[in-house]
Amino acid sequence: MNKSSYNKILAVLVCCAALVIAGTAMPQGAYSRLNTNVPADISENELKAVVVEDFEAIKDWTIESTPKKIADEKKNPIPVLDLKLIEGGPSDLIPERWSADKRGLEKKNCIGVHFRFKYADVGNSVHLLPPLETQWDDPTKAVFTFDPRTGTNIQERAIQLPGRAKGISIWAHGRGNDYTLEVWVKDFKGDVHILKYGSINFVGWRPLKVDIPSFIPQEVQSYPQTKVTKIVRFVIRSTPNTGPEEVFMFFDQVKILTDVFEVNFDGQALHKAFGDSTGGGTKTDTPK
Repeated sequence: MNKSSYNKILAVLVCCAALVIAGTAMPQGAYSRLNTNVPADISENELKAVVVEDFEAIKDWTIESTPKKIADEKKNPIPVLDLKLIEGGPSDLIPERWSADKRGLEKKNCIGVHFRFKYADVGNSVHLLPPLETQWDDPTKAVFTFDPRTGTNIQERAIQLPGRAKGISIWAHGRGNDYTLEVWVKDFKGDVHILKYGSINFVGWRPLKVDIPSFIPQEVQSYPQTKVTKIVRFVIRSTPNTGPEEVFMFFDQVKILTDVFEVNFDGQALHKAFGDSTGGGTKTDTPK
C-alpha cells in the first residue's frame, strides 16, 4: 500500500468516526414526559384501543360531494347522494367487552353510502362529515373552536381522539368500485392532515388502518401535556379508472390506538377554579 492510498483510507475512517460520535451526541426525537413528584405507577406508555364511533346511531352524520349537488336535475353532477343507517355489519367485528363511554358494545348497525356521479372525473369525491363536536369523555358538553375567518367560536363537525393517537382503523365494505379512502385529521394548532387508507376497490368487508405520523403535534411541554386531535371527515375519492356507475359502500366502527397516559401531581385541578380553558384552541360548554 503506497502512502497516498493509506492517507485516503485514514481520512475515510476519521470521517466515519466523526459521524458516529455526532449521531450519538445529537438529541433524540423520543417523547419527553413532564417531570413531577409522582412517578408513573407502572409505565409512562399507556396504550389502549378505543372505539370513537360505532355507527349504532346515525347521530347527525352528513354527506357532501365534490362537485356539489344542485337542485337543477339537468345540471346536477351527482344525481344520487344518500347516507343511511343500515342494519348489519362485518361478521368478523367483535364487540368490545368493556368501554368507558359505551361505544362498541353492540354490533347491530353500520352506515351506508349510495351515490352516482353523472360523469366520470378524477376530481369526484364524497365526504362524510361527523356530528357536531362534543367532549370525547362527556358527550353532553359541546366543544367550540375559534374561527379566525369570522372571529367567533363555532362548533365544528368532528370526533375528538383521546390521548396521543397512533393509528385510526375503520371497517369498509366495497363492491369492486375503483375509489380510495382518506381520513382528515385536525391538530390542536388548526392544521388539517390528509391520511390515506388507500384503495377500497375490493368486495366485502375489510378492516383498514392508517398510522398517524409523529410530525402531527398532539402534545406540549406543559400541563395538560396532551392536546386535542380530531377527525373532521372521511373522503371517498375517485381515481383515473373510476367509472360513472352507481356505488354502494358501507362503513363500521372507527377505532384508534392511543397513548392515554397523563402525568399526575398534587394540585393539578386547581386551574378549574378559573372555568373552562381554551386548551388546543377549543373550549367546552354545557348545552342549556
